[in-house]
Amino acid sequence: MHTDRFKKLRKEPLSDLFGKKEVSAIWRKIVRGQLRTLDFKDLFDHYDFNYNIEERAAAIRNEILNGTYRVSLPLIYKLEKKYGICRHIVVPQPVDALVLQVLVECVAEQIIKHQPSENAFYSRDKHIVGKPHDAAEYGLSFRNQWKKLQKEIYRFNEEKKLLVVTDLSNYYDSISINELKKVFLGYVNNNEVLVDILFRVIEEISWKPDYLPYSGRGLPTSNLEAIRLLAHSFLFEIDDVLKQRTNNNFTRWMDDIVIGVDERKEAIEIISSVSDMLKSRGLALNISKTSIYNNKDAYYHFQIEENKYLDSLENVKKGNPDYNKITTELKRNFKRHFQDKSPKYWDKIAKRYITAFGKMESTKLLTEISAIYLNYPGLRQNLIFYLSKIGYKKQTAKKVEEILINIDVFDDISLYQICALITAWEIPLNNDTKGFLSRVNKHLVGETFKQYASVTSV
Repeated sequence: MHTDRFKKLRKEPLSDLFGKKEVSAIWRKIVRGQLRTLDFKDLFDHYDFNYNIEERAAAIRNEILNGTYRVSLPLIYKLEKKYGICRHIVVPQPVDALVLQVLVECVAEQIIKHQPSENAFYSRDKHIVGKPHDAAEYGLSFRNQWKKLQKEIYRFNEEKKLLVVTDLSNYYDSISINELKKVFLGYVNNNEVLVDILFRVIEEISWKPDYLPYSGRGLPTSNLEAIRLLAHSFLFEIDDVLKQRTNNNFTRWMDDIVIGVDERKEAIEIISSVSDMLKSRGLALNISKTSIYNNKDAYYHFQIEENKYLDSLENVKKGNPDYNKITTELKRNFKRHFQDKSPKYWDKIAKRYITAFGKMESTKLLTEISAIYLNYPGLRQNLIFYLSKIGYKKQTAKKVEEILINIDVFDDISLYQICALITAWEIPLNNDTKGFLSRVNKHLVGETFKQYASVTSV
């Protein structure tokens, strides 16, 4: 049942927004690509949804305008960070992902106009997908944004005496949805009903375990642009203050902040100011990850030398005349990198090394890969990318078996990633490969029954 408020005041803007052609275009240009990049993929690539997208778009429009739209149950899975501690990742159903993106497309430009500094970065999804198999990247291009951020940090280190580095404690989990909505409404014009629907979807896809009521705190962790934009915009007021206090000598990538200053007192004053502002919104700085570095320390913790080295390898391909020499040096530097894990951004550089091995299609990382995969869950996605680039070989098959035999599974995604890798490999059919696939199947089935037994025994 609806009041005249909906019929006379709220329905018209929704009618303009959820046009059949517009909704269909957003699915084809953005959302289908978004869903392809998620860890869990639909077996048939949402073919039925895509094939009938005009009818689906019309159905969404009717539900929205009739007030009968309801959010479907999302897929929520665990992704291990470290020591069995997991993030809960949310994958909305295609309809809800599409509704979220339609809402964001309407207000994104308004939101970004309120961004105080170009030094704060958030990743947008590609809006022109050239080929069906072309996976969605981040809009300005994730890589270009990251390079720009790195250049700013290099500049701070050369021009400023000190660098302040900090981030927020459990940022997504700590966000007050009421505070976020209040801030968000200040950035959009005459779109109250749009924001209401947006936040209704956020509430319904949030993790609510054990029949507990919705807490009103915590933004769902999901690789969807709508959610990233919400998280990004919530820190605009921090960007504004930092821009004024530092003459724009800062960078922010979501909740990671780097600030260039000349005096230690200035650094401490800024940290204190930012901390108070965050507390007023129910957030907090991560004290254990907040540091003030001089130039030498900053050079070390940001791994500037290694970043520049890896930048120099970006165009190296298999077949390069110095390929063997370059990959041998890469392996030697990678092993040296693993001997000292104290730099703050050690893991980011480790991921860059793994990506470099994959792009060069070098097998020289295979000797280390099992131990790294088992002991560093945060690097697993990059290692899977590496193995996909190398492809099926007896050596890669052996390493996958080693991983399957020794892995302790604490999340929902590790075994799936290995299954997806093997499925994507072009594996010739012979006695060796039949044996490999049979052993893999045995490991996977055994692990599945083990997990099922542990659940049903409770």
